Amino acid sequence: MGMSVGPGGKRKAMSEINVTPLVDVMLVLLIIFMVSAPLIVKDEQERLLELNLPITDPDAPAVDVSQADQLILLIDPQLNVWLGETKITDCSAAVGVTDMATFVEVTRPCFDEIQERLGTNPRLQADESLYLLADANIPYGFVVGAMNRLRQAGVTNIGMVTNPEFIANADDSVPAE
Repeated sequence: MGMSVGPGGKRKAMSEINVTPLVDVMLVLLIIFMVSAPLIVKDEQERLLELNLPITDPDAPAVDVSQADQLILLIDPQLNVWLGETKITDCSAAVGVTDMATFVEVTRPCFDEIQERLGTNPRLQADESLYLLADANIPYGFVVGAMNRLRQAGVTNIGMVTNPEFIANADDSVPAE
């Protein structure tokens, strides 16, 4: 604390705070946080990739696809897309593609064909609903892309089939070419 000599030569304590050292400390802390912030975000992104998606309740009511009167869109592990027993498109070129730009290039014609073929299906346009049965091992982005094109084709109600017994026998249910 400093002392000042006021008028008349009396000494009294100075009541002002010297803020220069506080500004120096704040600037150092600001620099530390600016350098460490990108590192923190990067760690969170890596942790998000390691998350496991939730599994549906095995006791949930299951759809018996063989008894369903709605259309069923089936996406098999080789990314072949079937509407009932009719093959819509073959997107097998996208299997194993890890680069996002290449995946988009390869799947765009497939999604265009899905939208075109389903957009002209009279039963689907009348019902505006179908069941989507996708293999558990296909890329998530492919299912989302197919769902997006289904919406663009006029399908307003999409039911996701998660019946484990039917998925286990999905290879048997795919018609032979």
